[in-house]
Amino acid sequence: MISNMKLYLLLCYVLVGVFNTTQAQLCNGSLSDPIINVTFGTSHAMLTGLTTSYEYTRGCPSKGQYTIQNLIFGCGEMNTPWYQLAGDHTLDQNGQYMLVNAESNAGIIHQDTATGLCSNTTYQYAAWLANVMQHFTCGGAPILPNITFTVSTLSGQVLSTFNTGDLPIEDSRVWKHFGLSFITPPGVSDVVLSLTTIPKYGCGSAFVVDDITFNMCGPKLTTTLDGKVQDGNVCADYTDPFILNGTYDAGLNDPVFQWQQSVDTGATWTDIPGATTLTYKIPHRMTGVIIFRLAMAERQNINSLHCRVVSNNIYTEIHPVPAHNPPGSILGCKDKDLQLPQADLSALSVNWNGPNNYVSTNPKSIVPNIQYSDTGIYVLNQGFYFGCTTVDTFNLNVFPSTTISTQTLYTVCEGKTINFAVSGSGTFKWTPSIGLSNDAISNPVLTPHDSLIYKVTVTNSFGCKDSADVMVNVLRNPMADAGTDQEMIIGDSIMLNGHVTGTSIIYSWSPLLYMNNTQALNPEISPPQSIQYTLQAISNVGCGVASSKVNITVYKDIYIPNAFTPNNDGINDVFKIIAPRSYNVKTFVIYSRWGEVLFKTRDLSIGWNGTFKGLPQPAGAYVFYFEMKSPRGKIYLRKGIINLLR
Repeated sequence: MISNMKLYLLLCYVLVGVFNTTQAQLCNGSLSDPIINVTFGTSHAMLTGLTTSYEYTRGCPSKGQYTIQNLIFGCGEMNTPWYQLAGDHTLDQNGQYMLVNAESNAGIIHQDTATGLCSNTTYQYAAWLANVMQHFTCGGAPILPNITFTVSTLSGQVLSTFNTGDLPIEDSRVWKHFGLSFITPPGVSDVVLSLTTIPKYGCGSAFVVDDITFNMCGPKLTTTLDGKVQDGNVCADYTDPFILNGTYDAGLNDPVFQWQQSVDTGATWTDIPGATTLTYKIPHRMTGVIIFRLAMAERQNINSLHCRVVSNNIYTEIHPVPAHNPPGSILGCKDKDLQLPQADLSALSVNWNGPNNYVSTNPKSIVPNIQYSDTGIYVLNQGFYFGCTTVDTFNLNVFPSTTISTQTLYTVCEGKTINFAVSGSGTFKWTPSIGLSNDAISNPVLTPHDSLIYKVTVTNSFGCKDSADVMVNVLRNPMADAGTDQEMIIGDSIMLNGHVTGTSIIYSWSPLLYMNNTQALNPEISPPQSIQYTLQAISNVGCGVASSKVNITVYKDIYIPNAFTPNNDGINDVFKIIAPRSYNVKTFVIYSRWGEVLFKTRDLSIGWNGTFKGLPQPAGAYVFYFEMKSPRGKIYLRKGIINLLR
């Protein structure tokens, strides 16, 4: 932190400067590269050394504090916050700014030292500032920020000051550029630059600072390229002069010049050897980006980066010539339309010229109904961005054509074959070759698996072609599935699970007995006895008939034996309940005479073998409980006595 004595002395100098300075103004000429350039970076970090007298905090600053941020909101008094602060003054969302709460706290906002300056030279000290308080902050009457720019010698002599006056409250955060320009006295090469504030006591005095800069200020220096202040984007085959010219306003006694270039988009600049006049012809090159500018200074100062101004930048980029087709030949077939080679998709203009006054500007140009008189040279001119052009030539030769003739649609049942028949003069090629007996003859045999479009091409001895598409529509054979065999109890009902596939199918059940809907694939049935049903599917397009059978077993009731003999003789060793397998067993339990559960299952294929925990149970009477639910929701409940005999 800056000591209290230094702070007191500096603020005294500032006050003297404020009362004795006139209205300062920013440079209205050209500037040098920044000698000092404080952007506050892109990370939240406190200022180093003796840069400020305010205390750093990471969040919202309290009285006498500052923070470095790129997004902060909710700062200020309760219920009267400051504006939300997103991004710096350049609208860079990652750019940082310095937010200061100077309420009732006079201090140094930012201080730096510039060295290596030239005497009797104009410099500019500037920064971007904004009031962050809203109209209702501090009860609607906040103390407004008031900031002073001061330039002094290392010994403390004030060379120039400028006061912003009160920064008004705006409808939103409004960045404004403030600063001063001054002339260095003889013998002064180092100066101290300070931003300070002495707020009145009371609520308020909150503001942001960004992009504090210090530059040399000189006469206006302007660079043009071929007479224009514009970027130079040209094709690699350019013929433009590509001449840079500099103009400047009066103000220097003995100005000298130096052209500079940058190959890294302005990050670094190098002097161009020997380029020291107001005119510079850019050497011809075939590619790349180079930025140019002109530097100017008094003769004795030209080698000092702190003592020369620079012009506007001129961006130049050489774009490669688009690839083009070498001269070639085109095959034309008499009486056919010819598709000329397609133009480049990036071309801005297309122009075809050929025999018989042929002209076209279509990127997909066609020569219709070619005749022998169309033979000759066709020229394609294409224009691209940045003045790039290409010229391609093609020689058209016209030959006798060939014509193909074939049936274009075949319909066939699945598993059957097709005998293709195509007429035409030349060699044949079928694509794809799937299912074909031979893909290089005019009449292959096709055994199709799926509907597909085949393309057949005939090529004559001159290379002329004709083609046709042949659609093969495969009709699916009928298939029927009556479902799995089922069991039921008389008086109940179940649903048949029929399924048919195929092209244009009709289906039917037989017999049509005991069905609630004879037209449905899944009818509900309630036969009084075991029965077999047949599901038949018939193709309406002549692809055959298919059928499937399903057996329905009808039980008069659930069968529950009254005794069993678990003596491992293979006869009646297990107590099982016989019921339809498609029904849902809720529970099947065996109890001892004292109510203890000896056996429990929900699987009808499992029965009780007369043991409990691996031990044979004594002969006697046991209680069973059985509950089951039919597919249609009917509940069956049985309970009683089973005798275990030994």
